[in-house]
Parts: sequence; C-alpha cells; structure tokens
Amino acid sequence: MACVEEEEDDCFVEPFFYDEASDLAMRARALEMTRREEEEKARQEEEKARKAEERRRRGLDHKRVMASIVEYDPKTKRKVYTRYSFNDFGVFDINEESPIPPMRYTKRYVHGLKLQDTANILSVKIVSSDKGFPINVYGTIIARDSIDHKCMYLFNRTGDNCQPIKSMDENLILTGPGRGLVLLDFIYLEIDLKIKLGEEPLGEQISKGLLMIDGRVLPRDKKVAVAHQMLESWFSIVEVRYATLLNAAESTFEIKLLEGRFYGKIMAGIEGIEPRIVIYNSDEDGVMSCEDRAVITLRRRVMTLRLNGMLTFGFAVPGGGAVATRQWNVEFTPRHRGEDKKDISCGTAKLQVKVFWSMLDYRPYIL
Repeated sequence: MACVEEEEDDCFVEPFFYDEASDLAMRARALEMTRREEEEKARQEEEKARKAEERRRRGLDHKRVMASIVEYDPKTKRKVYTRYSFNDFGVFDINEESPIPPMRYTKRYVHGLKLQDTANILSVKIVSSDKGFPINVYGTIIARDSIDHKCMYLFNRTGDNCQPIKSMDENLILTGPGRGLVLLDFIYLEIDLKIKLGEEPLGEQISKGLLMIDGRVLPRDKKVAVAHQMLESWFSIVEVRYATLLNAAESTFEIKLLEGRFYGKIMAGIEGIEPRIVIYNSDEDGVMSCEDRAVITLRRRVMTLRLNGMLTFGFAVPGGGAVATRQWNVEFTPRHRGEDKKDISCGTAKLQVKVFWSMLDYRPYIL
C-alpha cells in the first residue's frame, strides 16, 4: 500500500491558474495585428487604385499629345507626324526645354569621358514658297538630341517679330542650339513656320513637319560629312544643311568689343566646311560701341568640331574707295577642355575673342 501511495504522490498535477492580465494583453496584440493587417490591405488597395488612375491619366495624356502631333498636310495630301513622337507623353513633357548647359566640362577632368559624334546645323532656308516672295516668317524650329530629347530652339519668333525673307537665297536667322548636339541615334528637327499676312492677327501655316538626322548610319570613313534634307509641306519646301562630325568636342565662344566701334559681320565656322555661320550682323543686330567693354550679343555661340580641325572667325567690315570689304580672320585649335582668347584689330575696333572648350557627354546628369 505504501508503494501505491508513493506513486499517487508522484503523479500529482499542479492546479491551473487563469492569468487574466496576460490573456487580455495577448488578445490586444492579436487585435492590433489584425488592425494593422487590415490597414495594410486597405493601403495596398488604395495604392493599386491610385496607380491604375495614374496609368489611365498617363494613357489619356499620351493619346492627347499623339493626336495633336499627327496632322493632315495639304501639300503631300496625307497625315504626317509634325513633332517628335518616340516617348511616353504621360510622363514626358513634349514642350519642356533642355536644362543641359554648354561648357559642362570646361574646368574639370572626368575620367572615362569620351569624344562624341555630333552635328552642327549650318543653315535653314525656304527654297520654295507657294505664297511667293517676299514673306514675313515667324514660328519655331526645335532640335532634340540624344542627351535628353528635350527642346532646344534654333528659331523662335512671334508674329510681332517676323523675319522678312525677300528671296529663296536668304537663310532664317538661327539663334541656337545653346549647347553642342550629341548624335548617338537621332537628332530630331521640328519645323513649324507661319507667315504674317498684313494686319491679320493670325498667320498662315507655310511649313510644318519633322526631319531626322540618323546618327546610326554616319559614314565612318569620313571625319566630317556635310548633308542636307528637304521638308516639303503645307505651302513651301524648306532646306536644312548640316555637318555631322565623328569624335568631336564643344566650343562656346564670346566676343567682347574692347575699343572703338564695330560695324560689319562676324562669321564662325569650321575649316573646310561651308557655309560659315553669320553670328553677328550690325545691319540687323545693331552697331556696337566700346562702352563698358561690351560683350557682343551673338546670334549663336556654340559649335562642335574635331580636335584636328580649326575653329575660324571672320570679321568683315565695309571698306571705302576701291576696297569694297576689308576682312580679318582669327583661328583657334580645339582641345578637350579649358579656354583660349585672342585679341584682333578690325579697322578702328579692337575685339577680344574667347573660346571655351568642353567634352560632351551623352548622359543628362553631371558627374
């Protein structure tokens, strides 16, 4: 019997005590977890709905822009793209100007930065007009390059600031681009020109369309290639002449009048490439005097060129007597970065030409 009693003692079980505080805490944690799960589920549903609405809005914005850049051309009698169309316009602003400046690497060295293929727009002219000549032209010409595909204005005039064009031989006065054009795939040129008719507030479309310079098919056996394209649209034919260059750097120039008074033309160009670009004409841009050692306001101040080329500036001043025009030239040898300056005397005027050299980068951000 003693053994039985001992076994019964060994099998004794402690009584269960209910801990109400612990149970309430556990239940509270479970409820909190459930609440958080429900909130997270609601947040995910809300985010899903927001993204769906954003996709819907982006889709509508894209369709709206695409619908606006396809127009019927009365000259070719077909629908054409009049602007750059290779992007998602739900997120890409087709009218945003490029924020990338020139001279990004003038004062610093970046390891691994290479020379880039580029293009210079040499001239744009209306070589045929169904409306005849003379005409008063305004509107825009926009370039987009491989860096960010954003707007860079080459020509930008309103109806109260028309350029008079007397004949098919006159170029439009270009005022851009503001930096070197990088040509990895395409450079897109959007042309939208109108003419002013008397006192009418609204002008008439004379040219509208899209041209593309294809960088994928550049002749690799040529270091510089000069070419042209024609845009036949609405009531005219527009010719664009351009030079494509392999492995080029950027030059940004500034011309300051140090002494005297300059009256004439200033041209910039690359040795061996014609035509040279008129970057200042006192007849149209105003005569400069040396007050405050003024920096001359140039029409264009950026060109790209190869390192084995030569950047040339020509100064032409009307002469007297038997000499119709007197001319002076100054040349600069390109380099990867840095700046150069030279002084030149043109008749009674003394000028200083300064050139800033920079490598180009196909990436939009600055390292």
